[in-house]
Amino acid sequence: MNVSSILEKLFPGGDGGGSKSPPWIIIGLGNPGSKYKNTRHNVGWWCMDEFVHRTKTQMNNKRKELIFGELKLNGKLVVLAYPQTFVNRSGAALRYLINRYKTSPEKILIISDDINLQPGSLRIRKKGGPGGHNGLKSIIATLGTNEFPRVRIGVGNPESISSQVDHVLGTFKPDTKEKVIRATNKAVDAIELIILDDLENAMNKFNGDGEATKAH
Repeated sequence: MNVSSILEKLFPGGDGGGSKSPPWIIIGLGNPGSKYKNTRHNVGWWCMDEFVHRTKTQMNNKRKELIFGELKLNGKLVVLAYPQTFVNRSGAALRYLINRYKTSPEKILIISDDINLQPGSLRIRKKGGPGGHNGLKSIIATLGTNEFPRVRIGVGNPESISSQVDHVLGTFKPDTKEKVIRATNKAVDAIELIILDDLENAMNKFNGDGEATKAH
């Protein structure tokens, strides 16, 4: 059974978003609420903020589990979304969008923080495991596959496994925050290139600036 058939069984119906070709769905992972706005776990939202600002997208579709908007990029329909669930339930927000637009996993792009990358690093992948990220775990569980593209933005490693939660819910030092903001801006450039059906080129151009990182 192919992916489309699996998704049809999982998410019957849907209006297709009014487009003959299912759109790209871009989701920035993060926690809702002002107290989480500047935390490491919300850099996916920082990237989405830049994308929304750059494209002047109207985020005027609101549901309990997400806020989303539509835009056209070089004639292609794109959906931008902020889950309103907490990170570990990101799949619940995605489920609604799949039902509505019938988009298959290869056109679902997830933007997330990554503690295994140095602050300000970018890593683009076509597929892969969650790397310890609960938001990615939730999305993989919803889709039933890990074969979807993702843009990971480095936020640095905690001092120990036991301090991981405090680390991702903590904030950056000013100089580190500037590095990460620059990375989120570059991530938008990468996403635009990916949407133009050039994932390989985006990987070649933007993957760099270090791999795993020590405590920061």
